[in-house]
Amino acid sequence: MHHEGYLRSAARSTLRPIAIKGEGENIESLTSYVGRLAWHHSVKPSLLIGSLLDPGKSPGFLNHEIATSFNSLTPKTVTIIESISTRAGLAHHLVAAMTFVHLYDQIDHSARGFIRKNKQWCPVCYHDDRSNGGQYDRLAWSLQGVSHCVKHRCKLRDYCQHCLKAQPYLSTKCEIGFCHHCEQSLSESALSKRSDADCKESEVYSSLVLGIFDQTLVAEESLESVLRQIAYMFSAEGIPRFAEFLKMDRHCVECWMTGETKPTLKSVQRVFGKLKVPWADVVMKRVSASEIIESNKRSRSKIQWARREPDPERGLRVVDGELLYDDQPCARKVRSVAAIERIDRYLDRIISGKVMPHSRAKIAALLGVSSGYLESMFGRKVKIISEIYKKHLDVLSVVRSERLKDEIYVSLQMVYEDGEAPTWSNVGAYLSKDLHKRFSMAEMARIRKEAIPDVFSGKYQESVQRAKRKVGLVQ
Repeated sequence: MHHEGYLRSAARSTLRPIAIKGEGENIESLTSYVGRLAWHHSVKPSLLIGSLLDPGKSPGFLNHEIATSFNSLTPKTVTIIESISTRAGLAHHLVAAMTFVHLYDQIDHSARGFIRKNKQWCPVCYHDDRSNGGQYDRLAWSLQGVSHCVKHRCKLRDYCQHCLKAQPYLSTKCEIGFCHHCEQSLSESALSKRSDADCKESEVYSSLVLGIFDQTLVAEESLESVLRQIAYMFSAEGIPRFAEFLKMDRHCVECWMTGETKPTLKSVQRVFGKLKVPWADVVMKRVSASEIIESNKRSRSKIQWARREPDPERGLRVVDGELLYDDQPCARKVRSVAAIERIDRYLDRIISGKVMPHSRAKIAALLGVSSGYLESMFGRKVKIISEIYKKHLDVLSVVRSERLKDEIYVSLQMVYEDGEAPTWSNVGAYLSKDLHKRFSMAEMARIRKEAIPDVFSGKYQESVQRAKRKVGLVQ
């Protein structure tokens, strides 16, 4: 029955659904469900995926690429969820619960460093599953940051204890719980229990599983909204001071807060680690922005960030001849922050239309900085200004062309009244000398060529009269 026609026949266009195993932090991963679904239909997982769920996927070892597509939060994961939901007749939210797609609007969609390259498992969980209706892989096991089983307090295995080889996420030879290479059971292993400290990081990462997500604690703010509110906790300017506090690129932080890009999981850990807030609770919306601000306002309020009271116990340092405390900025840094704020205000005035746009090189020269500095610090705003400047040049070009066309129409009328041929020498004799300075010969020749056919049309006289009124030859 392992042939392609079995899947493509009309009678098998819809798969027979099977029950999802586990709940909460022990919910099944989507790769595990697809593997069990394939063997339930007596078909290899590679054939089921390549023929129905993800057409064109090559057969063979179903390793890291499959886990990144099925268990993660990439755009491909969304497509796979729709496909499985349609083919297996399951509700969309049930299939999505076996992935991390609920974090799609929170962190970077590429999910770099999010999913492990090789499969890992808990032998004790596999042993318990054998007596409870079948073995399956937990969603939390596919996370890069999970290295211990939260339930049994033991380290997860990532190689077969018989042949010592790593395992693919889905095997093309045997069902879940057995080695792809030697087909021996993966549940036969003696493991020692670890301390709570060893399992702490795994518990934090495991809390990202949707199954243990308490819907009553959902906050309405997105991650970018939370970051924006926290940034303005520091000062009225917000983003420059917040980026300085995080020791990160200002443009990068600004893109997070506007929703232009999403932070990676590593960046989220760094930001909320500096704020001493559990990053997993923020990502899963178990903590609101107001609670984060409340917990940090004593040590990092707007007043304290701008000016702190002298403390004799704080350490002193010397910078550029200034005697400063360890957390006090030097005059050079204060001037630098003031310059950034001044440039930011000037760029905002250009965007709002209060100042005429210029090229980025001219703006940089006016502000006394380099073009590279502008692009690195204010990349998004410089891009917007470049588009505004391009539209401004297009409008100027149209106005210039219209003015030149008006003058050439008048010259053609004079040549026409004199009974002469509309050659370039005859038309050019009636043009002002100033016109030759403001327009190139190519521009004037092009407009003349476009205007000559109008001499023999009925619309010509009307165009000439309008042109003469513009240049003041007639009332």
